[in-house]
Formats: sequence, C-alpha cells, structure tokens
Amino acid sequence: MEFHEAVAELDTLVRTLEREGDERALMLLELIDAVHRPALAALAEGRPEDPAVQAVLGMYGLTELEDEELVEEALDSVRPYIESHGGAVELRSVEEGVVRVQMSGACHGCAASAMTLKRGIEDALRAGYPDFREVVAEEPEPAGEPPGPKLLQLEDLRRPVFEEVPAPPGEGELRATDADGSSLLLANLGGEVYAFRNGCPIDGLPLEGARLSDDGVLVCPWHNCAYDARSGRRLDEPGADGLSVVPVAQEGSAVRVAVNVA
Repeated sequence: MEFHEAVAELDTLVRTLEREGDERALMLLELIDAVHRPALAALAEGRPEDPAVQAVLGMYGLTELEDEELVEEALDSVRPYIESHGGAVELRSVEEGVVRVQMSGACHGCAASAMTLKRGIEDALRAGYPDFREVVAEEPEPAGEPPGPKLLQLEDLRRPVFEEVPAPPGEGELRATDADGSSLLLANLGGEVYAFRNGCPIDGLPLEGARLSDDGVLVCPWHNCAYDARSGRRLDEPGADGLSVVPVAQEGSAVRVAVNVA
C-alpha cells in the first residue's frame, strides 16, 4: 500500500472508530501516537541518538543491534536446551568475534560441557552472530575460602555421575528406562535426547504411552497436560509444576544420564 493510501485509510478508520465509540481501539491509537510523537520530534530536531528514536527504529528492525545483543539473542535460542540438561550459560564478553561465556550448574566440570559448546552454542552463534570467530568457556571465579582444611561441599556430592542408557529412543520417540533404581522417560527430538523423571507432576503416574508431537510437545496419557519435551516446562498451564529434568550427556549414538540426580 502506498503512503498516501495508508494515510487516507487511517483517517477513515479513526473517524469510524470515533463515531462508533470503540474505546479500546481509540486507546490503541493514542498509545501508538504517544510512542511515535516524541521519536519524530527528536528526529526533526536532529537527535537520531535519542532513546525514543532508537526504540521506534528498533520496533521496525531499522537499527543494527550491538554485538552483545546479537550474541544474547543467539544464546537465548539454546538456553532451553542447556537448562533442560541442568546447566546454565552466561555471556561474559564479546570482542572482535570472540565470545566468552561461563558455564554453570551441571554443565560446569561435566564431560558433556565441551560437547554442548560445540554442538549447541557454536552453531547458534554462527547462525545469529555474523562476526563470530570463536567461543571460549571461562572458569567460574573461585570463592574465597578461610585457611585450614577444605570441607566437603554439597555441590561436590551432587556432581553428576553418568550411566549409559542401553537402548535410547530413536528420533521422534519416547522410551522409559531405569537408571540406578530410578525410572526415567527419554525423548528424542531431532537427534537430541532429553531425560525426565518418569512421573506426571500431578500425581506421579508413569508417562509410558505419552504422545510426542513433531514440535516437541509431550502430552501426558492420564491427564492430557502438555509439557515442553526439551525443558519440561508445563505448556497448557503456565506456572504449574513441570517435568523434573535429568542431565544428559550425548556423544554420537551413546546416551548417558546422570544417575545420582535422577
């Protein structure tokens, strides 16, 4: 639609809304005006760096994102995968294409963290950050400790110990398995395997017979409640308890689960 046609259509729409007294639509137009007017005024005064101008241009994709913003967006695309494996990733710095991150949770010190960097984070950065050259994982800064013998910490006891799954599910499949006495449910989405405690959060009933959709939605066979098969998050009732995630380490066709946190 040409500019002058759009202006004419908008004028007709405003007159119609005023005549019909549609308060919500009129409020929407007022809010749009409140957002755009200060930005246009700043542009007319020769202040393109004004935050209002940058915000409006950003709404229309007319500004270039800073390197840090591009990297954060790329990391956001893989954070659900990392969190589903009991880990977390934090951006530390971006300089000349080198991205420094810090892995924590189950990822820190885990044998699977290097693979996670290679298969998940690097791929996401290559796709979302054009100047990407390398990703570097930094070690967490050690906390100050008082002098004397070191005491065994709880986190030392909970470092994941992995056990190989004898028959992991094929792509697009669900499969229940036992690991060190715990019943687990494994889901394979696009070749990536995710593991959860095998019990619906509502009453603990086993999830054998659950449905797994192509877009990664796991539906409980008992209550039809829906979960994200990557993160375990409840989808049909946000905020409700989700599936309990169990860390997974995957190397080629071998799949291992963390038995001491299962």
